[in-house]
Amino acid sequence: MTSRCSYSRCSTNNNDQAANTANLLGCSRCKSARYCSTACQKKDWVFHKFKCVSPEVTRHEVDVCSIEAIQSAINSASPGDIVVIKEGAYGNDGQSTLFVNKAIYLWGGEENRDNVVLDCNLVIDESDGDHDGSKAVVVADLFLDGTVTISDTSYKSVTLCNIELKCPNNAPRDALKISGCKGKCLILGCDIYGGGDGVHIASEQVYLKRTCIQYAQNRGIFSRRIFTIEDCEVSGCGGYGIKGSAGWTEKGRHNDIQPGPWSSDGPWSSGW
Repeated sequence: MTSRCSYSRCSTNNNDQAANTANLLGCSRCKSARYCSTACQKKDWVFHKFKCVSPEVTRHEVDVCSIEAIQSAINSASPGDIVVIKEGAYGNDGQSTLFVNKAIYLWGGEENRDNVVLDCNLVIDESDGDHDGSKAVVVADLFLDGTVTISDTSYKSVTLCNIELKCPNNAPRDALKISGCKGKCLILGCDIYGGGDGVHIASEQVYLKRTCIQYAQNRGIFSRRIFTIEDCEVSGCGGYGIKGSAGWTEKGRHNDIQPGPWSSDGPWSSGW
């Protein structure tokens, strides 16, 4: 259980008030998240709802720092279970691949995603699943030095929440590729760096929210499907911010998108 306010942007986390656990309010459902005020609890709900799970749900804790240990925990888990990765660095060659092939929760650092570092590629598919479209996958609070592929799933939803994804500069692949997903796919509060394209979208119902995409070799986002982008930054890419021939929907207060021939005021925007 955390000794800090679970809202990451709370100012008390940077001073001595953070140690005053007696004043923290606990989440009544998960019994894990704690807040210094109801205001912080409301602000954090957009993120916390993906980790607000009853303490009665089965948890598998990984405390051996290897990709194999994480894979073993995932293989042992049943759909709906939680796999919790303890603080540490996992993998060291960048060549390993971690498979999430069933509807589970995969969680990293409770207080700081940088405390759980995975040096591997991540594949989310349904090769070992029961193809139950009512279930969801949530991967949250990790630093991943590699690529992520989400493909050929019938899950109700797949959510990446508070992930820092750093694709090696010499990798020819896209940092994040989404294809063949029948359900919703939410990329929330993530930072995605590098890749051929930062995000390659080949599925419907993809939603990027409060996410930063930078330094892709070509495009920040490449898509032939309609997607939604809300309060995101796409910048510093070798080509331009977005190439989306089917258009996209912009929401929120502000999207900072690197200009190009498919920018939000160009011919392929959702307003055309």
